[in-house]
Amino acid sequence: MNRKRIFILFFVLALTFFLLYSPHIKYPYPYHVDEWRAISEATKISNNNYVVGIHNTEIIFHLFLFLISKMSNLVLSYKFFPALWSVISAIALFFLVYKKTNNYYLGILSIIFFASIKSNVNIMGLWFFTPLTFSIPFIFLYLYFFTEGIEKQNKKFLIISLAIMILLVFTHALSFLFAIPILAVYSFFYRSYVKKEWKFFLLFLLAPLAGIIFYNFFTNVPFKMLFQSLFQSIQFKEGWGVLEMNNSPLEVYSLTGYILAFIGLITIIKEKKYILFVIWPTIIISSIIIFKISEISYLVPYQRNIYYLAISLPILSAFGTYGLTKYISKVSKSKRIVPFIFIVLIIILTFKSYYSIPNNLELYKIIDDKDYQTLIFLKSQPQGKVLAETFISTAVYPVSQKSPVSSILFDSPQDKEKVEQFFKIDDCKLKWKLIQDIQPRYIISKEKINCDFREIYSSGNYIYKFW
Repeated sequence: MNRKRIFILFFVLALTFFLLYSPHIKYPYPYHVDEWRAISEATKISNNNYVVGIHNTEIIFHLFLFLISKMSNLVLSYKFFPALWSVISAIALFFLVYKKTNNYYLGILSIIFFASIKSNVNIMGLWFFTPLTFSIPFIFLYLYFFTEGIEKQNKKFLIISLAIMILLVFTHALSFLFAIPILAVYSFFYRSYVKKEWKFFLLFLLAPLAGIIFYNFFTNVPFKMLFQSLFQSIQFKEGWGVLEMNNSPLEVYSLTGYILAFIGLITIIKEKKYILFVIWPTIIISSIIIFKISEISYLVPYQRNIYYLAISLPILSAFGTYGLTKYISKVSKSKRIVPFIFIVLIIILTFKSYYSIPNNLELYKIIDDKDYQTLIFLKSQPQGKVLAETFISTAVYPVSQKSPVSSILFDSPQDKEKVEQFFKIDDCKLKWKLIQDIQPRYIISKEKINCDFREIYSSGNYIYKFW
């Protein structure tokens, strides 16, 4: 690439960063409860109390955050991670598209449409730094190395793709599982090579085998029941998510982007090239349709399939835009001005609804500045269990390294009910009864508690200490 093209690439990546950082301009803390949970797990590694289990399998992601925590304050620096990692993902996408097509402009357009993918607290997305978004550049990379390895009969590329897949088993297994049908169908088109090297391709059983061993180790399911249990665990029925919704396709991608993706799909089919970019969305759409009919999503939950579809669409939208631009350039008298205006119009229409989020899926704030200062003070106090409302409780361990009685999602309903009951009642005797039951050392309250409690902090919030 010449200097001009490198400058354009860096300019588009810079715009991508600022767009993805924009939700944090006025809010310096992590938004999503999953982000706070990830910080908690990384902090537990530091404190030597990390537990790997069937409900905590993203060990590579947590180790990554643990390493970052040695260089910066995770809570305060986390706001940069979604934007930074989105840029890394965009680079991986550019690499995939540019290397597969040898077309620089398709790569640039793919980045633009990738940046336009929307986020919300149900579908998740690029606004958040979670195992799902951490996996995105690795998805692009293993798809590239696998498909290139088969096409060019390059075993080195295939081994690289396998290594990335195994990495994802311990990072975000769904980001490997969703692609199994895609890779299987793609391999069918090159079945003569697969048959010829069938012994070599047996190596790819290592990725699911690693997942099976991992699953068996932490569930302790008897061997005779193992595969039945596994099969049940990869059937995600309706109601799997904490928040089950009839998600609109426009929640994650613009109408303009969909139209251009459809045009791009037709273009690729006509050219009979780049079959990966056809197989990928086709398989995911088929999985979504199966879910709508049967209310069961296999391998990957419905909500995640929506997002795996979304990250495939920018490539198709790039093909659609590039094809239309070439046609406009061909038929118009002005070979530059009219195509340029067309591109600008497409970008405006694509990003027009970027910040439109359904009312019940808007960003929520776990803590504010006064809450953060409260938890910093609590950090200086001796260890002890903390009773606080569930929102601020989610940030208690990441900031203060004290254990909360209950947070938003990841604790028992009974503990959560006790917390809610404590802050609803005014009777001091009933509060004391709950305290004796829960046995907290600290209480954090937004309002002053008019009971005989020992107050040790009263700036914005109140902290009460026992024994």
